[in-house]
Amino acid sequence: MKMKEVCKQTGLTERTIRYYVEEGLVAPEVSVRNGREYREYSAKDVEQLHTIAGLRKLFFTIDEIKDMQQRPERIQEVLAAYKLKLANDAKAKAAIVDALNGIAPGELRDVASIASKLKDMSEKLPLPQRDINPNFGKFEQGTKTEREQEYGRFVERQAKQFKRGKMIVYTIAILNIVMAVFSFVLNSNILSLIIQIVLAICLIAGVTWVRYLFAVGAALAVFLSIQLLVLSVSEGLIGFIIYSLFVIAYSGISSFLLFKSEAVTEFLYAQKNG
Repeated sequence: MKMKEVCKQTGLTERTIRYYVEEGLVAPEVSVRNGREYREYSAKDVEQLHTIAGLRKLFFTIDEIKDMQQRPERIQEVLAAYKLKLANDAKAKAAIVDALNGIAPGELRDVASIASKLKDMSEKLPLPQRDINPNFGKFEQGTKTEREQEYGRFVERQAKQFKRGKMIVYTIAILNIVMAVFSFVLNSNILSLIIQIVLAICLIAGVTWVRYLFAVGAALAVFLSIQLLVLSVSEGLIGFIIYSLFVIAYSGISSFLLFKSEAVTEFLYAQKNG
């Protein structure tokens, strides 16, 4: 299943799921199309995500979860350390709460006064691991702000590409319907009109085989229109010459975009898979 459905089933955000994937906690099937990676999540992957999220809510670290996944024989050892850590955390936090209850609120004017009043306790406690071993971007370069900015630019580029693909596909589909209507006016073939409208709707919906049917049909139209153009030039038929040139240009561009455009691929993939 696709990311949208996985997010819906797990209640997790896309960024959280990608983080778990990067950490190696879950490994969806990866395929490459047009130079881009696409991940397919199985029911087992979704079950694993539920498991990981549940353990994270219980304060298990990423490393602890990974250790238990990769080496089940160490589960009891990890759990023993985990229980000791929780007990120590609970004891330390309870002592901090007791100390705060014994301090008049007016004595805590700023962060310096808070640290001073709790100094006896803080000196007995270690720094958090994330402070001792800060992660400056395990998978990406730059600061957190820079990574977030880059992610924002990536999302913006994807949105623009999707919009371009949508505009291209809708234009091709609408022009195809317009030409089908024009053809219907000339020959009154209602069945052909219905088929063309249905195919245009299927193209917009992201049906893969319809995309290539349109592309091949457009390429064939270029070939036939060139023959018509040659004949029209020899006969001096100005109207047919103009019509042939229009069809050659439209069909050639349509065929190229349907075959090669990454924006079209992005839009149709999103339409098909959500």
